[in-house]
Amino acid sequence: MIATILYLGVIIAGILITVFLLLLSVEVGVGLFFGKAPEVPSSTKLRNAVVSEIRARYPDAKTVIDIGSGWGGMTRRIACEFSGASVTGIELMPLSFGCSALAKLFAGPANAKFVIGDAIKFIKNSDGFDVGVCYCGTALMKDIPSLSDKFKLIISLDFPIPNVRPIKIIKLHNDGLGQHVMYVYKN
Repeated sequence: MIATILYLGVIIAGILITVFLLLLSVEVGVGLFFGKAPEVPSSTKLRNAVVSEIRARYPDAKTVIDIGSGWGGMTRRIACEFSGASVTGIELMPLSFGCSALAKLFAGPANAKFVIGDAIKFIKNSDGFDVGVCYCGTALMKDIPSLSDKFKLIISLDFPIPNVRPIKIIKLHNDGLGQHVMYVYKN
């Protein structure tokens, strides 16, 4: 009896892992097809650099949005560091959003929230944000200039905002993905 239960548990776990990997493959494929940057989780070093830059330039930020929040690591890190701020992560892809929302549900922090949908429409319909953080590909970055009045500070990782001059460019660490660069923009 116990062997049967264990056997069924292994089968169910295998099915769940297979479904997750299938959904992940479909999400990455669809994202690449529509010109979305592949989802690469932000490293601890990237998160630290963003938090340091926000702290240096806008330490009393009350509203922060992580555009293209992916798996939610950056959003949760910023929310932990700025506990008095409302930090929103917005993601278009359902699997990434689901994973971020689950992680937030089980691990917090309370001041983080995750939204699924089109970031550009979401920002256009908002009152604006103190800080916008972008770690997304060029397809989304091309629409950011039309929204610049919605932010007091914009930090972009690896992808510059087209036709907008940053106030600061910071070369970060070099890892297996190449040289990371932080672009800082301010109104």
